Amino acid sequence: MEAKRPFQDGTRTSAPWEVASLDLNVGERRLDIRVDFQRGSSLPCPVCGKQSKAHDTEARTWRHLEFFQRAAYLTARVPRCNCDEHGIKTVDVPWARKGSGFTLMFEGLIMMLVREMTVNAVARLVGEHDTRIWRVLNHHVDEARAKQNFSKVQTIAVDEKSYRRGHRYVTFVMDLEQRRLLFGTVGRDGDTLAAFVEELKAHGGEARQIQDVCSDLSPAFIKGIQKHLPEAETTFDRFHLMKLMNEALDSVRREESPSTPGLKKTRYHWLKNPVI
Repeated sequence: MEAKRPFQDGTRTSAPWEVASLDLNVGERRLDIRVDFQRGSSLPCPVCGKQSKAHDTEARTWRHLEFFQRAAYLTARVPRCNCDEHGIKTVDVPWARKGSGFTLMFEGLIMMLVREMTVNAVARLVGEHDTRIWRVLNHHVDEARAKQNFSKVQTIAVDEKSYRRGHRYVTFVMDLEQRRLLFGTVGRDGDTLAAFVEELKAHGGEARQIQDVCSDLSPAFIKGIQKHLPEAETTFDRFHLMKLMNEALDSVRREESPSTPGLKKTRYHWLKNPVI
């Protein structure tokens, strides 16, 4: 039992579950961990939690974190319990979420990696197809977003970012007070603000609570803000204002250069901060 103790802790198993056996294949660099439940144990119904006896079992396997640079897989007989109230149900296992082929600890590794690199890069690193990585990512992102509360949001920023080629854009809406992303959608027209309002309502907010919007000078965004966020005042962001001012300043310099030779070759003197 002492040899199995690290694996008991490393797979998050506890009574009535226990590590039954370990099988290390040196040639394939693979470790198989077999977990089983104690004979005669009662197991909780996944609906109500009432303890019930096992009705039957089905063998399942999950990808787990590597042990000692060996790919690890956890296999267990997953029982179905016979609940008096809800009938025959497959019990939940403590090391994996329902429907996943990975343990929770392996999914935690995936979520940590996707913060630092692309999904394709993660897939290559862990040796899995990228669609499996996307399923894990989408599940946990959706789960986290479902818990978000937008009822206190009052000040937002709206901006777009190009992606791929052919002038394709994604619009993002940020909460400026809590510095968090609230919403993102394909496109950069006024309808993106309508979609944001629907997302706001889905998370406990409403359009009239938005008091301030920071945006660029896009006519589509201006129109969308006026139409869908009627209580909000618009502030144009500094970057775009300075860009317009610099373009106007350089245009005047160009026009006056022929009559004022001293303005020639001074473009960056006007556009850059003075050197102190």
